[in-house]
Amino acid sequence: MNKLQIWLTKNSGKVLAGMIGLYVLVMTGACVWKYHNFLYDGLDLAIYNNALWNTAHGNWFWSSIQGHNYWGDHFEPILILLLPIYYLWQSPILLLILQTLALGLAAWPIYKINQKILGKNLLTLGLALLWLVNPLVHNINLYEFHAIAFLPLLFFSLFYNYLKLKDQPAKKLFLSFYILVFLCLIVREDVAFIILTFLTIILADALKNKNKKLLQVASWGLLVTIVYLVVSFQIISHFSPSNFSPFAYYYGWLTKASVGQILAHLVTLTNLEMVLGFLAPFFFLPALKPKWLILTVIPLAQIIFSAAGGGALVWQLHYAALFLPGLVLAFVYGFQGANQWATRYFRDGKLLFLIIIIFNLALWPSFGPWGMKNKITGQEAAKRTMIQKIEPGAGVVASFRLLPNLSSRGEIYALHYYFLGVQQFAQAEYGAKNETKYVIIDEKDYQYYDDILKTSAWAGKYYDRGYERLETLLSSYKKIEETGTISLWGKI
Repeated sequence: MNKLQIWLTKNSGKVLAGMIGLYVLVMTGACVWKYHNFLYDGLDLAIYNNALWNTAHGNWFWSSIQGHNYWGDHFEPILILLLPIYYLWQSPILLLILQTLALGLAAWPIYKINQKILGKNLLTLGLALLWLVNPLVHNINLYEFHAIAFLPLLFFSLFYNYLKLKDQPAKKLFLSFYILVFLCLIVREDVAFIILTFLTIILADALKNKNKKLLQVASWGLLVTIVYLVVSFQIISHFSPSNFSPFAYYYGWLTKASVGQILAHLVTLTNLEMVLGFLAPFFFLPALKPKWLILTVIPLAQIIFSAAGGGALVWQLHYAALFLPGLVLAFVYGFQGANQWATRYFRDGKLLFLIIIIFNLALWPSFGPWGMKNKITGQEAAKRTMIQKIEPGAGVVASFRLLPNLSSRGEIYALHYYFLGVQQFAQAEYGAKNETKYVIIDEKDYQYYDDILKTSAWAGKYYDRGYERLETLLSSYKKIEETGTISLWGKI
């Protein structure tokens, strides 16, 4: 065993590279399987791919699915960096692969951070492995595609650069620090809140330790981040219909609520469930060293103060990407102290790590996304056959699960927005400029309309005439083919 430990320690970098490769291989396979079985029904993969496809064809970030420029929803300039490779393969599958690569590669800077904090030993490799088996990471990876999936890789690289900068304030490190700050900022507009918090912590540490170099770096970084934040929200307002801001929808209720109502909204079991869900994969160790948990305060406030509030759904989707930077850093420092205690009392320096690994594996069935197979409908072959009958350049209106597979085209529209007659949050009327050549419908969507749209705060008022709108839409089409709940309609 000692020889194995020595070999693993000596070759830890190569072992980690192999584990990252295995992660990327397995998760890419899961993503491709999910895509070919029409299991991406959350809309976002289709929106991103459609916006990038339109950009690649000269219509920058236009999202026909949303009915407006994507930057009217989120400002994510990092997508521009994906364009050179996207030109070569204009497919949603490429986006899923790139997302998987980014999440897998995030284990590398975590490994380097561990070496700085814990020293060069076998545990540094083990804690990097924890990232790869963390169900929160899997949830991000397998729930649609999102630009914020690139944040962990970039932020952990930034933090590692910061640790090196504290030890050796070289000019190259200062330059790379600023570059990494900028790369984090362009992931998404609200990442600026995390960077502001991070730079404020650095500023406070620099003042405490009288480190003039870091003080200068943090000060300039804060200035750039504040300017970027203001500009990014101006850009979103410019591109959104009627200068609409989603913040008015998410947080407008606060202006009418009493203090008691706000407290009742915050102190709920669902919010507690969300917090415990974030801490569980880390064995609650971040609570032992909560300094870097400060990075999660603003993202947490964004969630719990929103009209919907928190809940398990937050960590089941992609939002964990905004929390993982703070959670992972607090975990590493918390693990350091907890492992010293465990080693002293149980005389085993690896026991705590093994317990956490087993705990994460045990969380997979309930925390992770591995119940996808239950969503298979048995109509996948029919969907593939019908999609093949739609020419690549033809305009089409489609149901949720069919949108991603049809999104590599200029005109692709969401059936549920046609049902409502308005864009998301009723920003503006919804519809194609010209009638599309095809409509493809999965009648299973109607259950979503009846259960969710009917009771939605913003969509409910448009529900009553929804089926009438669909009848009007289909009156210009004839049914070409029907199998089960799937039907393909062609323009008359």
